[in-house]
Amino acid sequence: MKKSLKEKIAQSPLLPGVYLFKNHRNKIIYIGKASNLKNRLTSYLNSFFMDQAVDVDMIVTNSDVEALTLEESLIKMHKPKYNIRLKDDKKFPYLRITTNEDFPRILFTRDLTDDGSLIFGPYTNAKALRRTRDALCRIFKLVSCTKDLSKNYVRPCLEFYLGRCSAPCTHNITESEYQSLVRKGIKFLRGSSDELEKTIEKQMWQHAESENFEAAKILRDQLFAIRKISQRQQIVTEDNISRDIIGTARIRFHGVACLFRIRENRLQSKETYDLKVNPQSGDGEIASAFIRLIYTHISFLPRQIVIASMPADWDIQQRWFGEKGFKVDLVVKPKGVAKNLLDWAKKNAENEISTRVAKKRISPVLIEIQDKLHLDNAPRWIEGFDVSNLGDKFAVGSSVAFRDGKPYKQYYRRYRIKRIAGQDDFAMMRQIVRRRLEDLKKRKSKPGLLLIDGGKGQLSSALRAIKGLETDIPTFALAKRSDELYDSSGKVISIPQTSKGFYLLKRLRDEAHRFAIDYHRKLRGKQVTKSLLDSITGVGNLRKLMIFKYFGSIEALRKASEKEIAKVPGIGPKTAKLIYEALHT
Repeated sequence: MKKSLKEKIAQSPLLPGVYLFKNHRNKIIYIGKASNLKNRLTSYLNSFFMDQAVDVDMIVTNSDVEALTLEESLIKMHKPKYNIRLKDDKKFPYLRITTNEDFPRILFTRDLTDDGSLIFGPYTNAKALRRTRDALCRIFKLVSCTKDLSKNYVRPCLEFYLGRCSAPCTHNITESEYQSLVRKGIKFLRGSSDELEKTIEKQMWQHAESENFEAAKILRDQLFAIRKISQRQQIVTEDNISRDIIGTARIRFHGVACLFRIRENRLQSKETYDLKVNPQSGDGEIASAFIRLIYTHISFLPRQIVIASMPADWDIQQRWFGEKGFKVDLVVKPKGVAKNLLDWAKKNAENEISTRVAKKRISPVLIEIQDKLHLDNAPRWIEGFDVSNLGDKFAVGSSVAFRDGKPYKQYYRRYRIKRIAGQDDFAMMRQIVRRRLEDLKKRKSKPGLLLIDGGKGQLSSALRAIKGLETDIPTFALAKRSDELYDSSGKVISIPQTSKGFYLLKRLRDEAHRFAIDYHRKLRGKQVTKSLLDSITGVGNLRKLMIFKYFGSIEALRKASEKEIAKVPGIGPKTAKLIYEALHT
């Protein structure tokens, strides 16, 4: 740890706020909150990540509750390496009811901007989310489109005729009537189905007694639909307390949290969340982070949260809930039914993490390569390089990537060789390796292995490029003619050519060669096509471009008839005849 950082911590204020640790690249690696910045920062002096921290920024807030909200926003923005957070949290959808509108609509959203709307979620099961939204539209006829409802439309859309919208866009329903439907929809989402059933049933009989049978029929259909959904939900408690049960499991950097939402004694939903976990974080820190991540944005909270470990800074979170108008009880050592439910949630989390880790098991082929090449890790990402040239005019290079033993084509790259005279294969290889690694360095990622198509000379050139970029990636070369594999010292690696590991490396090398050759042929085809067409009167650069785009190669153009050439945009029968004759004389 730098002396300047230690001095900065010593001078930190005795005030609430947020702190941001940074590394030598000025990248934020950890964000935290504190009711007393100096006390909290002092406690980090001997922590494991302080070796990587060289600076700390502090933001003083008016209260520790305000620090909680600011911490959550900053973590979502910067995604620090050592903070616990939801994996792919941008992908989690929520349900939004736009109560700030005269005719609120129910929408899918990933935008958690505070605009007065009610937010429900986050949902990890997209099918369950869609079923919930469809049920609300079917039962309560809520709007789910993005029409401008201030305009007066002549006729409603298909959703109305399918019975999934009350069509306020055509003034088919009054604002007060529609708001009543919205209130019912909100109760449904909160899990208050029993209360909702009683309300609807009472209104239904009132309409029936007044002989308003059409309105009674609508309410009857709503009542039956709600009861049908409620019957599907498993009854797990008897005390009628709304509670969330949170079970967690972890393996090194990976964590899983299983959340049971229980409303009116029924298991309303089960959500499973992936967590990025710091191995040094305690269970209390994980519990605190998860509660912050899930409950900071949503509009309704349960009466009780059941979890295995006491969350760090629970007093701050409890005050934050209070300011939002929620009274939430925390149960850390539950008994009876609640304990059984917590054990159930934990088993689900453990099963989920075991399944996901199993899916990420490394292929035996990559383990074989790791052993034979004496690598520290199995090379799940391998990049292969090759050059192809006929002199310096058409010199090109390629890099291809394999992920977990399979081609990963979105990482394939092709290169035009720049500023190298003659057929200097070694200089060309050095250039394309350098250009590829420079690109990867900007993305702050690197492969586990580089494979060069060639012998000792090409390998030496690639190693010079790697050394110049001050990076460290295991690099080998596989010669075409002899199929000999060379390590960075130029020694031949003994690996059976019949093994699956060697076959994978050979496939990668051949793929890099194929990709380079294809690009080389394409450039030659363009050049030959242009030179043949240059002498034809009336065929300028634009027409040459259109011809090449249409046929793709000189071979296809030669095989084309006059009529086919005339089909090219901008080429008439007269010019087509000139082109055809030029190619066949």
